[in-house]
Amino acid sequence: MKILDFLNTFPDEDSCKEHFRLKRELRGISCKKCGCTKHYWLKNKWQWQCSTCSFRTTLRSGTIMEHSKLPFMKWYQAIIFITFSKKGISALELQRQLSHSRYESIWSMVHKIRKAMGVENNQKKLTGMIEFDDGYFEVATSQKKS
Repeated sequence: MKILDFLNTFPDEDSCKEHFRLKRELRGISCKKCGCTKHYWLKNKWQWQCSTCSFRTTLRSGTIMEHSKLPFMKWYQAIIFITFSKKGISALELQRQLSHSRYESIWSMVHKIRKAMGVENNQKKLTGMIEFDDGYFEVATSQKKS
């Protein structure tokens, strides 16, 4: 996705929240209180409610955005800036790009995003031909002989 496509796809806070809601529902919502996986959406509250115990789960609950007061739009923009740059982006530069007054909240967000990206990368195994820093490498698979 190009940055201009991103701006067209996510023009406001509600579009980011709705996209995030749909992605969370694809993974499944589990109640923190009773463990039930059957929920219904409370549109006016932007929360799910457990059909068994009526416990409510927010959009941010159980994600890297939990306990953050930054808008979803800033999170989405930060993710785009971090992933679009080949060499990454510093928290200070991201703070400038997002026009945010507090460095600490941007610094924390950047580290949470980077950690989540690292966890995702550790769960996948590279195979075949891989481009790394403008070089090409072939991943050799080791086979144990019995």
